[in-house]
Amino acid sequence: MSHHFDLPQDETLDITDAYCFAGAGDRHGPRTVFGMNTSPIKGNPWNPAGRYELKIDTDGDHVEDITFRATFPIGADGTQHVRVEQLTGAAARDRSTSGTIITPPNAPVGEVVECRHGIKLFAGQRLDPFYNFIPFPVATTKALATGTFPNLDALRPAHDDFANTSVRSYVLEVPVEITGRRKLHYWATTAYFDTGHDTWVQLQRAAEPNMTTFFDFAHGSAHIDFNATEPTIDRVGRPAHPATDPASGIWGQVRDNIAAVVQAGGTFGNFPHSFPTALAYGAWAADRLLPNVLTFTPGTVALWDPWFDIHNGKGLAEDIASNIIKMILNQDFSSGLEPGPLLDYFPYVAPPPTT
Repeated sequence: MSHHFDLPQDETLDITDAYCFAGAGDRHGPRTVFGMNTSPIKGNPWNPAGRYELKIDTDGDHVEDITFRATFPIGADGTQHVRVEQLTGAAARDRSTSGTIITPPNAPVGEVVECRHGIKLFAGQRLDPFYNFIPFPVATTKALATGTFPNLDALRPAHDDFANTSVRSYVLEVPVEITGRRKLHYWATTAYFDTGHDTWVQLQRAAEPNMTTFFDFAHGSAHIDFNATEPTIDRVGRPAHPATDPASGIWGQVRDNIAAVVQAGGTFGNFPHSFPTALAYGAWAADRLLPNVLTFTPGTVALWDPWFDIHNGKGLAEDIASNIIKMILNQDFSSGLEPGPLLDYFPYVAPPPTT
């Protein structure tokens, strides 16, 4: 599971994955793909009362400078359409503010749409590109909760539990004139309007894989609803001496949970990331995983594999579940699974299964 099944009350607002990689450049320069998948397994239609947001930080402070907000209204004839607003500056961080509508009226779902400013849009049902053998993340989650070391090889042979399942994909391809050429930070969110409190409530936040399925932040030492927070909170509680001093918050829980696992397995001294103590390795891992954003330089090749010190976007074909398990165990690991079909042109995610 990447972020599958961590919002059981409304799967249409459940972000299964967020991804960011280079699209097909043109004579004007690089183009970057920003996407999110929701509604796992069946790919049911979007919640027309929800908001689906792609958030981009362009100046390195982990605060969004651009938000592409998608909503999915239903017309009088019962047809669902897609509408995307572009918000910049302070408006990008304010759900009470409206932005510039970049989609044509009644933009269709299931088709590539040419938007304002040279942006391409696709929103529709797609084949879930995520692949994983569920016993691997289940065992890893249990190890993090109990401070034990999982025997993942004992669970083999593996098969893809997500094969031929569907999601709803919301994908944009954005020209470099909008994002700039500098390193970006990206994450995705969903939100709904709480009529009782007359405010928008963030329901999910996703970037790197499995952060909210592996770590129980609500009932763990962090005592926080991770999905309701912003990336700027992720390192709050990191001490001045992170390898030795007590820590708190999201960063502290990630460090301490991972430290307990590598202590139990005796792997904190493993090559190539050898540390004198389990806590020191946990601090290194927490610094690589937080803030929970995808970092990407436009026009470059995307790959998310932080155990090998590669942290540049996140593509659709990567074995991302294995790549985060490496970080938790401090040892190399692969599910042995292969990615499913993808497209080599926009929107890159493959059509949904026919049966």
